[in-house]
Amino acid sequence: MIKKLKLGFLIAVLSLSVGVGSAVAADLTFSANTIYTLNGRAYTVVSGSTATSTAISTDGLSLTVVVPASSTFTLLSANRDTLTNDGGALSTLTCTNTESTLAIAGDGSTVVITPSTTACGAITGGGGGGGGGGGGGYVAPAPAVVPATPATPATPGNIIAGCGNSTAGFSTSSGVSCAGNTSTTPATPASPSTTTGSYNLGTATLKNGSRGEAARELQRFLNDKLNLGLVLDGIIGPKTIAVMKQWQADNGLVADGLIGPKTKAMINAQ
Repeated sequence: MIKKLKLGFLIAVLSLSVGVGSAVAADLTFSANTIYTLNGRAYTVVSGSTATSTAISTDGLSLTVVVPASSTFTLLSANRDTLTNDGGALSTLTCTNTESTLAIAGDGSTVVITPSTTACGAITGGGGGGGGGGGGGYVAPAPAVVPATPATPATPGNIIAGCGNSTAGFSTSSGVSCAGNTSTTPATPASPSTTTGSYNLGTATLKNGSRGEAARELQRFLNDKLNLGLVLDGIIGPKTIAVMKQWQADNGLVADGLIGPKTKAMINAQ
């Protein structure tokens, strides 16, 4: 009888253990707008968003989100901050005159969001689909325009014959004083208007495999300057890095294929 009781007790304990081990944590659904603080600035997780998990980095600069399949996670910036991320085709960026939003379509992947305090450019929805379709709906920021400079006509001088360029002494031909002798100021030609690119390359170093808006801006730069005809899908691959290494070498930079502060400064200087 005692052995039977012990056996029954052991079976009950094992049953409880199996039940606890098989429990699965539920996804978190935000039933109200929720504020997250990154880099000292407030960002809103929009009501109705769903995430398996969210975590702010130890330095407080980025938010890591895992979004389950068939769900959406939306982050909003009332300051129109650039919501840089590595979500690629999963992310849809929207920028208006009053706010910027990042919508992530879930497939169970992990997405790291590192907002930049730089105001977003004119970006409208898109981003859906895979491969080269990730750039749908992207509108590049308008370039800055340097206005044309009009021509300046020549200014006639007070030329005294026999004085040459001298303003002292006397004319060799007439003997009059050379004081007040001035030459004609030549005309200056007009210069045409020019445009200067403005590329929002974010704060993180771009490299092979980088995704998101900053990667898309790098592709736009290469299309503008080198006529590469890249699809603006926001995904940096080995071919893009090879071109960037050559560009770095041609511009006196370390040709390492890493697009950091010095390379970004040179890109926007051009």
